[in-house]
Amino acid sequence: MSKKPAYDDIVDNLRGRIWIYLALAGATFAIVFNFAPDLIDWISDALLPEGATLIYLSPAEYFILKMRVAGYAAISLVFLIAIIQIWHIVRTRSLLPNIGIGNLIGILVISLVLFGLGVTYSIKLMLPLVLDYLQNDAANAGLETTYSLSAFYHFIFLLTFSLGITFQLPLIITLMLKLQLTTTEKLAEYRSYLVIVFFVLAAMITPPDVISQFLLAIPLMILYEISILVGKFT
Repeated sequence: MSKKPAYDDIVDNLRGRIWIYLALAGATFAIVFNFAPDLIDWISDALLPEGATLIYLSPAEYFILKMRVAGYAAISLVFLIAIIQIWHIVRTRSLLPNIGIGNLIGILVISLVLFGLGVTYSIKLMLPLVLDYLQNDAANAGLETTYSLSAFYHFIFLLTFSLGITFQLPLIITLMLKLQLTTTEKLAEYRSYLVIVFFVLAAMITPPDVISQFLLAIPLMILYEISILVGKFT
């Protein structure tokens, strides 16, 4: 009897646990939905520029915003659990024989730390600078700054989660090196091309201003260089 391809194993395992994932997602959604108003208020206090105001444009906009916050949390949890399951399958299939349970836990911790660094960088540095710049730009044109709830928080969530994901770059490159999909020499050789890619990616994610693009592209360049250094030592 032939061994099933790894892809089929992954799909079958995820499909077999779909109800567990749905139950976890539902429980997370319900819990976070109750705390969503506190999170929304905290974001507003931390990031809403002085002199700017928030309005809601439809009767259900605030309710939908709370559902969106809870939905992001539920999807993130299920995605994380699915990734751990995929890593477990990869380990048991001996695609990466040196990866043990301890290594998987370490990978999870590193991933969470990198995501947290990306979120912190977004909330503490990038978003305050970008929002202040955009407000000053509008003020210089004689405009008052008034945001709708959905537009303001969608902007914040998009940049914050994008940075949390892009900060996974060292982990992704390390995995590619472990799977021998590339080498540190090739990574260094393609450095100049990746710089262009990072700025194009930043232009797609951020608002159309140079400041926000640099604030996203430069950390990616730094993380890329760190990944090369880590790859050489490991």
